[in-house]
Amino acid sequence: MSILVFAPHPDDEVLGCGGSIAAHVADGRRVQIAYLSSGERGVPGVEVEDAGVLREGEARQAAGILGVSEGDLHFLRLPDGGFDPGAAEQFGAVLGLLRRLRPAVVYLPHPGDGSFDHQQAHRLVWRALEMSGSRNYTLAGEPHWVPTVLGYEVWEPLRRPALLVDLGKAADRKERALSCYGSQGKGPGQAEHTGSGALAMARWRGAVTTGGCREAFAVLRLDAAAVAW
Repeated sequence: MSILVFAPHPDDEVLGCGGSIAAHVADGRRVQIAYLSSGERGVPGVEVEDAGVLREGEARQAAGILGVSEGDLHFLRLPDGGFDPGAAEQFGAVLGLLRRLRPAVVYLPHPGDGSFDHQQAHRLVWRALEMSGSRNYTLAGEPHWVPTVLGYEVWEPLRRPALLVDLGKAADRKERALSCYGSQGKGPGQAEHTGSGALAMARWRGAVTTGGCREAFAVLRLDAAAVAW
């Protein structure tokens, strides 16, 4: 089974579903990660170009801890803070990736995540998901329908998550991967993005269920056979 995770910026993939990524890899599933932007505007006091290089390096380190190989990382380098679901070039980049990689499961930010950038990222990817299986759209490769789509939480907790995944031993890998993002959590408005905050949420999700650490997801599209894990 092939799994594709869309992250608006490097670190969102770990904050939202890092434990699930590690668990999938441990179970022998192939996971690929698509970073829509390089988060180049998210490092206070660092020039945009340098910040993008820095955060891509952090992403590679974090992915390695989760078990994802560098060849399965895709940096689309769309403008940080400039996601536009109506932009043909951005839409084509996401659609082309979906049709080329042909995943069975896609993860992306849930539609109500509290960051406008994340909401725009959701709209952009969702538009591509809607068209990916259409034989009427032939400009970006062979059609491919993604049977299962899950929305993860970063800025805004899901009020009624449909799926709670027990991370087990993968919780440790999530914590270690988050520690790779040293550029984050130090500037104004970044407090929620610290590793401790994300892990606190995972522990809280576990505390109100059966214990441990859990990641929460909105089920946006479901093929029951594809989520037999």
